[in-house]
Amino acid sequence: MTLLALIVLSCCSKEVNEYDIILKKIDKSYQVKLDSGKFMLKTEREYSIRLDSLMQIVYSDLLTTKKAKKHLIEIEQNKWILQRKLKIENIRKHNNKLIEEIGFIPNDVKLLLYNEKSEATRKRVLELIHQF
Repeated sequence: MTLLALIVLSCCSKEVNEYDIILKKIDKSYQVKLDSGKFMLKTEREYSIRLDSLMQIVYSDLLTTKKAKKHLIEIEQNKWILQRKLKIENIRKHNNKLIEEIGFIPNDVKLLLYNEKSEATRKRVLELIHQF
């Protein structure tokens, strides 16, 4: 293996490890807060926001690192964003029916919405990380 190939592999595996560490820290912090049983809706919302932020960072770094595949990565990301929006919109339609029926959305239902979004985003973060 050439020196250049070793440097590239070292660089990419370093980024993957750093992102994995960051994701694990986010997950651990989230779980600790969730296990406390306090402010669960706020915790779920914050987790979702943090995952979105991490996804944007990983995506941006991936585009910078993989310039030859930039267009394909952009297309893939746009497809993923559209699929997530459609999934969330379907959940929101269900929530709107709840509002019509009972006049409000229970916090448990809101938690599920954030959880669905977080799970999808976390899965996407892992997919992006492993493209390095």
